[in-house]
Amino acid sequence: MSSTSLSLEITNALHDCDNGYIEIRCVVNGGLQAEIREISLKRLDRQIAYFRFDGILGCTELANRSGVSVNFTISDVGISYLSIRIMGSMVKPQKDKGPYQCVFNSFDAYGFIIKKSRLEMLNITGNTKMALYLDTPRFHDNKLRKFLSQKDQCL
Repeated sequence: MSSTSLSLEITNALHDCDNGYIEIRCVVNGGLQAEIREISLKRLDRQIAYFRFDGILGCTELANRSGVSVNFTISDVGISYLSIRIMGSMVKPQKDKGPYQCVFNSFDAYGFIIKKSRLEMLNITGNTKMALYLDTPRFHDNKLRKFLSQKDQCL
């Protein structure tokens, strides 16, 4: 099992709230001397999604959200992964930001193995459209109210 690595990859390709995406991947790489049981992704110690050896995909609100895709594969050789992609228009900064971690469970000849990746912070900067509204000469209070009522989403 020592030749097997577990990594967390975060791609923040948000150009603005309408363009781009965020992708979070758990990748198990290497020649396996064990049988993979589960790959899971956590945020703040809460499980976001998992994929088990028997083909069961378990998801929470993030993975079931519109505009979010989940891809996965488990392989006895090569690369296994669990990947979540959130399209820019569906990013919810207050819910999606924070520390993420991957967890890998397997069995080998010596018993049950759990590996955890390092924690990695996903930072999502503020909404760039608010500044555009505030700089507009014809800015009205109702636009600010609309923005504040949707502060957890990109406009």
